[in-house]
Amino acid sequence: MLLWCIWHNRNDKLWNDNVQMPCQIGRHAFDAWNYWYSVHKLQSNNVSGTTTADLVRWEKLALDWVKCNVDVVFVSGSGRTSVGLCFRDNNGHLMAGMTQWQQIVISSIEGEAWALLLAMEEARHRGLDRVQFESDLKVLIEAIHMKRRGNSKFLSIVPDILSLMSSFINFEVKFVRRQANLVAHTLARAANSWASFHRFESIPFYIEHLVFNEMQ
Repeated sequence: MLLWCIWHNRNDKLWNDNVQMPCQIGRHAFDAWNYWYSVHKLQSNNVSGTTTADLVRWEKLALDWVKCNVDVVFVSGSGRTSVGLCFRDNNGHLMAGMTQWQQIVISSIEGEAWALLLAMEEARHRGLDRVQFESDLKVLIEAIHMKRRGNSKFLSIVPDILSLMSSFINFEVKFVRRQANLVAHTLARAANSWASFHRFESIPFYIEHLVFNEMQ
């Protein structure tokens, strides 16, 4: 993982002219290892004592559709809200993804709404028009389906989401359980190890095993 972080830093310097101190690279490698270990431990705990019928898995879509999983993480003590999202084709292959964090503390429901809006804007930026967006916050998906409006910060974001969905009639939103949203959750946790805004076109090493397992 340290070698991967060094290689990533070299590319970041070459293409984006971003330079990080050696101690920062080492910290990123340590954080990435912790994310990898945490996910493996979570998977081990989830699978043990669970029947096949009880497993909740990421589901493939119909041909020509793209799935976008979205999640938010609130980093304790850092004052940051982090977003992770990824686009995958109907076979489960990762097409692209994005992480972003802001130095702001907001409610979980407001953070999830902000993340979903970012995901839709990113889909529009990439020219994707047949996308199913998945979030593990049920109250958010229900608010969108019921077209709720209000004065709260959360409900003030919902109209922006609905506006995008009216412009892109093949944008859909769906609730999924956390077990089926692990890739986005892991990306959101890793967001704090990178620049505040980070796009990628290939699979980061710390989610490779999750993506490949879900494709089987």
